[in-house]
Order: sequence, then structure tokens, then C-alpha cells
Amino acid sequence: MDRVYDLVDRRDKVIRRGTKEAAKASRLFTRSVHIILENRSGKIMLCTRPMTKKSYPGMMTSSAGGHVERGETYEKAARRELFEELGLKLRLKDAGRFDVVNRRERAIHRLFVGKLKKESFLLDVGEVSAYKFLNPETIAKDIKKHPRRYAAPFHGAFRKYLEHKKLYNTLNV
Repeated sequence: MDRVYDLVDRRDKVIRRGTKEAAKASRLFTRSVHIILENRSGKIMLCTRPMTKKSYPGMMTSSAGGHVERGETYEKAARRELFEELGLKLRLKDAGRFDVVNRRERAIHRLFVGKLKKESFLLDVGEVSAYKFLNPETIAKDIKKHPRRYAAPFHGAFRKYLEHKKLYNTLNV
């Protein structure tokens, strides 16, 4: 059975409930969160999606993320996803909104940023097949060179991260 979400308009106002497919058909949006984690040296934790995932299999993406459940806030969703995927409870900062509209999805995303105190995780292998830490400059260069290595929503999340860190113009993304 397909999951049911709050479907929202462009202003992020709940219009009704429905599936992701219903959102696309009715030109409404679902809600999602992305979490980008930084280690002590400022490198970003990137995760690889398992090949078993329906959307963006084997592609690189944010440290954690997922859909906002019915009636859930973005912040609660970010905390839930972070715990489910990595077994972590951290302070997160809301870095802002970005939208993804393509043939696969119509979603309003919010990016949250957190700092890791240690690099020890309880990975959910159904959500994360591998991870690595890279500096923002390396990621920016690789995205330009190999954009298809990265899930479409990560492109928006990374741009929002760079804006949040005031690095967007510096890295010429």
C-alpha cells in the first residue's frame, strides 16, 4: 500500500492528504527533509543510497533525509530520519527551503545542518549502503564533473548548504 502524506501547495499550506503520485497528478507537493552533517574538520558526510531503492539507487546524497509524515513538522522529521538512518540524536539548524520538481517528484524540502562530535553511527543498511566525508570544494568539483552521481534532491540541498555557509559564490556552483 502506498504511503499517505500531507499534500501542500507552493506556499507549503496543507491542502489534503494523498500519495506522492496524487501530489504529482494534482500539481501539489509532498514535504521532505535533508540533513547534512559536518565532522570536526568541516568535511561533509555523504551517503550512498542502496541499489534496492526505487528512487536514485546507488547515487550519492545527503547524510540523512526522507519524507515528512502526516501531521509532522520538518524539524521532527529531520530528527526522526537522523535517528532512523544513522542512530544519531544531534542539534540541528534549519538552513532553509528548496524545491525539487522533476518527473520523479514534486517536493518542498528543508535542509538541516548538524555537527558531529564523533564519527560513530548505527547505519540502517536499507537506507545507507556506504558513506564518506568530503570537503565542500571537492563535492562542488565532482558535482560539476559528474552530476549524475548525485541524487537530484542533493543538488538543491548542497546549493542550500553552500548558501547557508556563505560559500555559494566562492565555489562557483
